[in-house]
Amino acid sequence: MKTPKLHVKISSALYERMLSDLKRPHEFASERAGFIYTTHKTINGDIYVWINSYHPLNEAHYIDDPSVGVRFSGAAIRDAMEHVLRGQFGSLYVHLHDHKGMPLPSSTDIKSIPGVVQSLVNATPKETHGFLILSKNAFYLKMRVPGSKNFIETSSISVVGKPMLFQYAQRKGKIINDRYSRQSFLGPDSEYLFSKVRVGVVGLGGGGSHVSQQLAHIGILNPLIFDGDRVELSNLNRLIGAWFTDVVRKTSKTRVARRLIKKLLPKANVLCFDGRWQDYAEALQTCDIIIGCVDDFASRAELEAECRRYLIPYIDIGMDVHRAHQHTAMSGQIITSVPGMPCMRCMQYITEEKLATEAAKYGDVGIRPQVVWPNGVLASTAVGMVMELITGWTMQAAENIYLAYDGNKGTVTTHHRLNYLKVNCCPHYPDDQTGRPGYKTL
Repeated sequence: MKTPKLHVKISSALYERMLSDLKRPHEFASERAGFIYTTHKTINGDIYVWINSYHPLNEAHYIDDPSVGVRFSGAAIRDAMEHVLRGQFGSLYVHLHDHKGMPLPSSTDIKSIPGVVQSLVNATPKETHGFLILSKNAFYLKMRVPGSKNFIETSSISVVGKPMLFQYAQRKGKIINDRYSRQSFLGPDSEYLFSKVRVGVVGLGGGGSHVSQQLAHIGILNPLIFDGDRVELSNLNRLIGAWFTDVVRKTSKTRVARRLIKKLLPKANVLCFDGRWQDYAEALQTCDIIIGCVDDFASRAELEAECRRYLIPYIDIGMDVHRAHQHTAMSGQIITSVPGMPCMRCMQYITEEKLATEAAKYGDVGIRPQVVWPNGVLASTAVGMVMELITGWTMQAAENIYLAYDGNKGTVTTHHRLNYLKVNCCPHYPDDQTGRPGYKTL
């Protein structure tokens, strides 16, 4: 049986809370411990695990034993077993080795942890269970997948925040490629990361065609592109990479984008999905970052909700041309929605009133004005945000991004709504609602 690849994700906010708790000094134990709870899905033979909560060890369950870093009673394991059984969760036993570099299990860990994991496997054998050892900047994580008695190493671990933190099983090879010498300021690992991350683009009619082209220029080797439309004559004023012959042949927009990407980056593994992203939801769930180039509020709301559930940073771009008092105005937005941080509802870009108004006009939208140059501005800004998420090259503190584009003035500025943002975390998408949906008995 082929060993599946294992991919694990946790939000930066939850990761920081867990790390902060594990660093707290204990009255007698030299280290603290806890349990992480997870859900998982198998997608195309790979296993994706989403961490949705962390529970520290109950103080009453610690046992004073100077011969080991931490020892706890059977009651701690029973509590964890009850929790996974009640929620049908997977789990990870977690503790911290407070140093930099790759942490490794101690002889005590090797002897004692498998028994803890086995107890949790017995409780929910159809879930993934394992252990996680943290250091100040790395992870040692092994899991048992359903049906296996052996621990397997994770292929990737992602801390989803701004910027993101990636750890891959393969060691970072030193890549020397003159093609990317002019973007070396993005960091020594940037080319390696661009060869690994999976970036999704939803909607290729306008801004999405710019985005897919620029990702290829940068060197993103694993793009996933979603669009169900075919090239029409009215697309040629803005669809990057489309030819007049594509109108005649009714070429799919995904094929146009793939053709352009492969001409620029022959080694790219372009995955095309000719239809609504909802029809290929599991493919979308495997992305590390998604850029949405969709037309309406309802589509944005659905896409952001999917990204939040599966711990995927979502970057939204859009533009509109409207008339007011015999004056034509062009405007647009670029919004970054990162799990654990404020969402588009928090920023008041998506509201129930806007969704209701849009629904009332369903079928009577008319032709939306679209031209090439604002799409280029918005797309380029979004690609810059992707670079920051992957590399953190600007070294700026994590902040909410909601930019307003004024096409008449040619400016991109911070939207005034951020001045009235009432929260720094998101109440609409809590951590415990990440990963595969669960069902509770009422």
